Amino acid sequence: MIKVANSEELEQLLNRLSQDYKIAAPVVKRKGRKERIEYEYIDSPGEITLERQPDSSPKKFFLPQNERMEVEVAGAPGTEDKQKTILFGVRSCDLEALKVLDDVFLDDNYIDAYYQQHRENIIIIGLSCSEGKPSCFCGTLGIDPVKNDSAPIFLYQRGDRYYFKVYDEEYAYLLEDLPEGDEGELAEIVEERAASFAENNFTLDLPVPLPEETTFSAPFWGDLAEKCLGCGVCTYYCPTCYCFGFFWEQGEKSRCWDSCMFASFTKHASGHNPRRSQDQRYRQRVMHKYSYHPENYGRLACTGCGRCLDNCPVNLDIRSVLKTVESYLQEKGGVKSG
Repeated sequence: MIKVANSEELEQLLNRLSQDYKIAAPVVKRKGRKERIEYEYIDSPGEITLERQPDSSPKKFFLPQNERMEVEVAGAPGTEDKQKTILFGVRSCDLEALKVLDDVFLDDNYIDAYYQQHRENIIIIGLSCSEGKPSCFCGTLGIDPVKNDSAPIFLYQRGDRYYFKVYDEEYAYLLEDLPEGDEGELAEIVEERAASFAENNFTLDLPVPLPEETTFSAPFWGDLAEKCLGCGVCTYYCPTCYCFGFFWEQGEKSRCWDSCMFASFTKHASGHNPRRSQDQRYRQRVMHKYSYHPENYGRLACTGCGRCLDNCPVNLDIRSVLKTVESYLQEKGGVKSG
């Protein structure tokens, strides 16, 4: 099913939906002297901007940066928010990132009740990318920036026209006021955008998962991570990083984001730290995304969104790191995965 709207009809749709749902979407926020695009709850459809990829992912809606857990009983999440959220304008890289979080927090052997509650309370409307940015490499990793059926509804914007592709009929009622769209027009948009993304200047020939022993013991990690500050900004902006820690205040337990880039992350109470140097910590970050997670769950824990490149204060480029790994493995005779 395809529905279509112009700008006025889209505004009317969002106003109607806001009567029953909270709406979160990309908005422009001023932070110091910079303007950033972040996912936030909105008061008016006029706040929404779809012009480019948001600077942050919507991870915080599913795994809040700070979350009070209140009750230390298995399967007992905190206070439930009865009103559902519509998360509007989520691009393919962030849709695929949610699958990585689902792997971990909705694992058959352990379900995180807090994450599950957030996941079930949010309806996602995806968004097609009309153009890439220099740091994006999602296509290299097999992710389609143009179309994605991981969201129940996927949006394509072309000028003043908004085409909604409904993948899950359960949510078709959200768009019931909109007129039917033309399959041919949407197919034309998809074809044009696919052609524009076809030219990819970044290619990789890596075994997935990366061969653990060979890559782990490679001699280049010290040089690659030499300028890493250990600030953790890459992990905070990453849509798939999920490391967390617990803390207690006046008897109340909370969970907060943590980072494998921090020296204190693996430090034991004894003072021993199994990852005592920054190159070991940076190696862990790359290995987790390209070796450990694929080995355990069958998918990369990187979606090529490029946010780590955009926000690193010393311009540490994971693409250059991956090319170094590629060259090293080829020198070793193209070592196979595992």
